[in-house]
Amino acid sequence: MARRAFLHVGTAKSGTSYLQDLWWRHRDELQAQGLLLPGRGRRDHFTAAALVKGMTAVVDDLDQRDREVWSRLVDETRTWDGDVLVSNEHFADTPAEAAVAALSDLASAADEVHVLVTARDLGRVLPSAWQQRVKMGARMPYRKFLGSVRREDGDQKFWRYQDVPAILRIWSAGLPGGRVHVVVVPAPGAPRDELWTRTASVLGIDVTGLDIEAQRANDSLGVVEAELLRRVNDAVPRERRDLAYSRRVKRTFVPTALVGSAPRDSFAVPDNHVAWIEEAAEGVVVALREGSYDVVGDLRDLEPFVATDGRTPDQVTDTELLAAAEVVLDRLGLPPAGSLDAALTDLAGHLLSAG
Repeated sequence: MARRAFLHVGTAKSGTSYLQDLWWRHRDELQAQGLLLPGRGRRDHFTAAALVKGMTAVVDDLDQRDREVWSRLVDETRTWDGDVLVSNEHFADTPAEAAVAALSDLASAADEVHVLVTARDLGRVLPSAWQQRVKMGARMPYRKFLGSVRREDGDQKFWRYQDVPAILRIWSAGLPGGRVHVVVVPAPGAPRDELWTRTASVLGIDVTGLDIEAQRANDSLGVVEAELLRRVNDAVPRERRDLAYSRRVKRTFVPTALVGSAPRDSFAVPDNHVAWIEEAAEGVVVALREGSYDVVGDLRDLEPFVATDGRTPDQVTDTELLAAAEVVLDRLGLPPAGSLDAALTDLAGHLLSAG
């Protein structure tokens, strides 16, 4: 039996990729300290989350071996005598009954089960979440997205991944408060390794001297680049914006052609959305203060950060979009388009023909 089993359930856009990259990169060093990351790699943890939450679109395409991934991770936990860590943000969006079953599985394999939630301020999460959806093929304008999230109509998915108090209620069922850990993502300006060291303190590992330099290219987009991609999505027929399309966009188009095609601007939060975002953030802080959870970090870091020098995508001009599009076309080995409409058509055609 493992001593402790840690399940990191998200939230999405809270530094999860950063943490997972480091955990897997230093897997051997962490294992030498007694912390095991079970499975063959990050993909197994994603598959496990899909199985636990019942992610039909993924599960239906799994072969028999992959359908047994969660069971294998639990079995590996049972045969390890130290601590174990399983991490994927898709665990956040898990029905209550399925979460109880997963915790029960882990309880059969470890003396203690711990849940880890990383939480980031809504002022940075919202633009990041919109950008992620655009990478998945969405064409909803930024302001309309914010309005939908505010009203919660037609956009419940955002809150299923970001409603920290609700996620904690689901995943803390039957666990002592001290075994439910909330690591607050530090505010801008903090040391770049602060989130890494905060989570390390929960896991009980010494990360002194471990390399924290990014080995993956940063594929976050600036305001111009994100709006250009949204316009390209809008030029692609709805029925063609499928899983295969989003994979081409995320895996090749964004990192190799789109990133760096325009000067980088920060995302701004429109003035008419600031008040409700601040109110929602205050609700999270109050819930964490009143709860019995183990909070690591400063709750003031959950106050919404709003970039004072940022812009919204609707403030981007067609001239800026065309300039970025021409850079992307050149990188793809395609001729100049001459107009924005032609560039969007050419880029959409390239992405569809690439499949």
